[in-house]
Amino acid sequence: MSGEIMPTAGRGVYGLRVHGLDGVTELPPADGAALGWPAVRVGQRNTPPPPPVPLNDRRGTRILADGRTLCVDRLRGTATFYGPPLAADVLAHPYLAPVATTVNRWTGRETFHSGAFVLAGRAWAVLGPRTAGKSSLLAALAARGVPILTDDILVVDRVDAFAGPRCVDLRQPVPGAAVPTRPVRAGGRLRVGLPPIAPRVPLGGWLFLRWGTALTLTRLPGATLLARLASQRSFGQLPSDPAVLLSLAARPAWELTRPRDWAALDDTHRLLADTVAATSAVGATR
Repeated sequence: MSGEIMPTAGRGVYGLRVHGLDGVTELPPADGAALGWPAVRVGQRNTPPPPPVPLNDRRGTRILADGRTLCVDRLRGTATFYGPPLAADVLAHPYLAPVATTVNRWTGRETFHSGAFVLAGRAWAVLGPRTAGKSSLLAALAARGVPILTDDILVVDRVDAFAGPRCVDLRQPVPGAAVPTRPVRAGGRLRVGLPPIAPRVPLGGWLFLRWGTALTLTRLPGATLLARLASQRSFGQLPSDPAVLLSLAARPAWELTRPRDWAALDDTHRLLADTVAATSAVGATR
């Protein structure tokens, strides 16, 4: 994005340099690696909003689910929320997500409604419908010492995935996940704080969650993965490079079926760790 010259490095998150949110603790300071990232200044105005404008390659204004309006301007490098002021905790997550998806799609990156964890030095995306338990799985993995890259928005730049805010938000506690939480979002969520992590990690592969009666991990063929990725990318009205989607679909992918039983979390962790280790070993021999 172009626009005004930013006086500081800002916060480095979702592959962006975010300005205007320096007081938001869940957003790590931008380091040297982020200096070449797109910059956007996030602001708020409690004034009448502009009318909605369909998203195109320069700007977009949309009404959010809570009635607020978000206006993102590519040329000015700004994202402005119109409505009652938002608290810092909700600006970090989830309100920064539509800003990040818009700006990153403008740069040619792909974004997905997905979390991700890191094993064997690579990021493994976790996708599924809203009730598939993505955040609870990530919190359980975090309690077992697995680094979490992002909670619900995954930004991918060809071979790399970018870190999100340093938190995972839960609707309810996860039994057996010994991690401290604090209420956020007006008490509607429990927030698990995450430690610092590398700002970008090579993408390893994809996991699609579903509920079932037994714990299984089924490899998905490339054609199936390509169709799923094409349908689940953010803002489909913006063009994607077919070659990029093909390269993403070349990564290994599985469907993870698990029972609605918290006691299965340890077995799930072992299954994922063993599968990633085996996949990494095969890749190293090629």
